[in-house]
Amino acid sequence: MPVSGEGRSTILVDSAVSEIGACVPQLFEQRVRTCPDAIATSDQDGYLTYAELNAAANRLAAALIERGATADGIVGVNLPRGRNLVTAVLAVLKSGAGYLPLDPALPAARRAYQLAAAGASLLIGNQSHGGFDALDPSAPELAGHSAENPAVVVAPGDLAYVIFTSGSTGQPKPVAVTHASLAHHATTICAAFDLTDADSVLQFAGPGFDVFGEEVYPTLLAGARLSIAPDPMPSPTELEEHLHRNQVTVANLPTQYWDQWVHDLEADPRALPATLRLLIVGSDTAYTHTLADWWRHCTVPVFNAYGLTETTITVTLGRFYSQSLPDTDTLPIGEPLAGAQVHLLDGELEPVSTGCPGELYIGGAFLARGYLGQPVSTAERFVPDPFTTAPGARLYRTGDLAVRRPDGALVFLGRVDDQVKIRGQRVEPAEIATALCTHLQVRQAYVRAVDDEAVGKTLVAYVVGTTIEPDRLRRFLAERLHPTMVPAGYVCLDRLPITANGKIDNNALPAPRLALAIASPEPKAAAPDNLEEQIATIWRELLGLEQVGFDDSFFEVGGHSLLLVQVQRKLTSLLGHQVPGVALFAFPTIRKLAGHLRQVQPHQPMPLSTHEREYQRTDGRARMRQRRARQTAGGIE
Repeated sequence: MPVSGEGRSTILVDSAVSEIGACVPQLFEQRVRTCPDAIATSDQDGYLTYAELNAAANRLAAALIERGATADGIVGVNLPRGRNLVTAVLAVLKSGAGYLPLDPALPAARRAYQLAAAGASLLIGNQSHGGFDALDPSAPELAGHSAENPAVVVAPGDLAYVIFTSGSTGQPKPVAVTHASLAHHATTICAAFDLTDADSVLQFAGPGFDVFGEEVYPTLLAGARLSIAPDPMPSPTELEEHLHRNQVTVANLPTQYWDQWVHDLEADPRALPATLRLLIVGSDTAYTHTLADWWRHCTVPVFNAYGLTETTITVTLGRFYSQSLPDTDTLPIGEPLAGAQVHLLDGELEPVSTGCPGELYIGGAFLARGYLGQPVSTAERFVPDPFTTAPGARLYRTGDLAVRRPDGALVFLGRVDDQVKIRGQRVEPAEIATALCTHLQVRQAYVRAVDDEAVGKTLVAYVVGTTIEPDRLRRFLAERLHPTMVPAGYVCLDRLPITANGKIDNNALPAPRLALAIASPEPKAAAPDNLEEQIATIWRELLGLEQVGFDDSFFEVGGHSLLLVQVQRKLTSLLGHQVPGVALFAFPTIRKLAGHLRQVQPHQPMPLSTHEREYQRTDGRARMRQRRARQTAGGIE
């Protein structure tokens, strides 16, 4: 897609990053001066203009500086999606420190570990946590602090944020990203997505995912509106309602969520919001058949993004327009963004030929600093760049296999090591096994991913020790790990099978009986009426269970947020009216859900809030007219 007139301004901004060292706080403040009264960000409870967001971030930054925030210091941010979260991360960047995003949905022990491992000195949140006296971004006392931009000089080499990614050594690794990498990424994405002040961009990713930064910073640097999706994860129809109500033009979604959305559209064809002009998918393998199905319902271009936390989010894009389809089963991850160097190398760090598989190595302006406080792990993954004479140049060894097509596009093939992606999140099975071994009744543990017809790629744990019920192990891990990392199946063994060279013999591991491993062992109560049994039938079908109890939690018997989308769609079809996805989170057992569904009236769309009505009446329509005018002038269909 051609870059429009306003879009070209982001390229000039990107030039400023390299020439004068401008970072995200300065670039955001420049944007505030040009559009102080435009809506910067909105959620279900209201909105902030650019001037209001900047002032709120400045007050919080002043409080942080007063408490000792400084360059390369780390401030934990323990907030859910919303305007307060956006305010908080901007405030930390303005204070000169780096932020550590904590997902409030994670177990408290997991968040406490991340705070300690990162060496955080301060915490922003709605309540105290992990021994920290949290600074509440909505606290009235912040009104007494200065709303002026802090007199802090943020240098390109300073720390911007730290995000934990799963670790192959059995412990998660904290990735340290600098302001230089963040600013380069944000401005490059502005140009790649053609973001301008006419856009309304969806904020969908949770705070602990690096894609959160790809949604927030390019949007704010472009003068666009950041439209924050409701928590928890919405169903496809709820997402469409949000896109329509907020006139969203650009959305960035996990690949598996997009796949489920398309599946839902196939079952229930409907028109998509007319404002949507670009969809970005990533975090997992995207399939060509899903794109083909997508084209049957709309002509919105799809960008397939590839990147890692260590490469400051996206570094390559596969771009698909006008119902074009590649001649591959999976969507190519495309070509590198400006400033990224991508090499396909063999085991001797020699380039492979076109059409030959090789390991992806990433260099250039997107690279993170390394792993915080882990010089050995950093040296293993961030290796000297043999293709340049630039002092200190490095390549990140991704562990991903890919092949380059004759047209130059890259196609992702899989992992070199055992790391897997479960529902879009990178997972190291060794980390889960390490957590299992801290249980007093587990002597050894081994975790691997298997493909299951009912739920897709699924984690299975093999444990050696005293026989222990799967539900107890599942609850034990749920208190320590991200929900995506909790295995669905558990197999107890007398010993782990070993090959002649001392490695786990995967071929000798017994096949998991997931239905029996997941199902609760307690006696099952009889269904009080037909609705409970109908819901149970849906669960058994989607989860691959032979039996399910009416007091079992959906999440404790192998369910996850993406499967909830299918439950929501089937319940809507069953009952003849929309079932809000949030109800499935609030009432996770069959008995509670059935009781709730008997009491509620058919779901009606939530009324527009005052700020949404005003946006649709004035600002949003004006922006869409501006975009259509630019597209007409530029010849974009």
